[in-house]
Amino acid sequence: MGVPKLVILPCHAIWKGGASLGQNREEWHLVNFQIEGYDHLAFRDHIERSLNYLNGDPETFLVISGGQTKIESGPVSESLSYYQLAEKLVLEDAKHRDKHHLLSRITTEEFSRDSFENVLFSICRYYEVHGSYPAEIVVIGFEFKRERFLKYHLEKALRFPTSRVAYIGNAPDPKDLAELERKAYFEDLEKSEYNFAVKFFKDDWYGVRNPLAKKKSGRNPFNRYHGYGISNPELAEFLNAIRDGGEVKENEYIQSLLKNLPWVG
Repeated sequence: MGVPKLVILPCHAIWKGGASLGQNREEWHLVNFQIEGYDHLAFRDHIERSLNYLNGDPETFLVISGGQTKIESGPVSESLSYYQLAEKLVLEDAKHRDKHHLLSRITTEEFSRDSFENVLFSICRYYEVHGSYPAEIVVIGFEFKRERFLKYHLEKALRFPTSRVAYIGNAPDPKDLAELERKAYFEDLEKSEYNFAVKFFKDDWYGVRNPLAKKKSGRNPFNRYHGYGISNPELAEFLNAIRDGGEVKENEYIQSLLKNLPWVG
């Protein structure tokens, strides 16, 4: 077996547990904008797609990425809750034949607070497990976030060749809305993606300035901080340059600190 392909599953909420295995909205800690689109069903679908991908390709490794973002959930990470749901789905579904082998190819990444950290910290977590960096990456998430992940996080910020990246996306389903309301919903979704994420990552590749830095701080109510600079020595200088509270550096300087990484041509 060669170097496994990294599959990244970014989290968006915390599953509380329950008999419906994520199909009941009440089993999730959701914010208001996630309710109208039945986002919890999309989250469950992300998990199922990730498991199916692993089931179909034995040379893959899944990192579920999301930190302890919600004070009302206590010190439970998004990624741990997703893993607990994934484990139940694997154990209860007959199509997952070698259940132990499949689950052994899943780990959690419990410090990320935004989409850029989902990517970067998943790569760091992969290195902790395998002692090398992935040659190929698959991201499983919302289709409307495709550009953000591929163009701004992987290609621009991390210089990871997008020719070696696949993106598998789905969409929310605001099924209570009439046709015109659905159209308006998806138009607003695209505008919000640009106005509250893409617009800022275009100028602040690493999320070190406000409002991106402030948003990350608000998603860390338990003041957790990773140790990836220790476990990933080749990335230590880069991670130090984007640390919370550090001197804000220019995008190009931070990017230059990646020059010796194996995926940078």
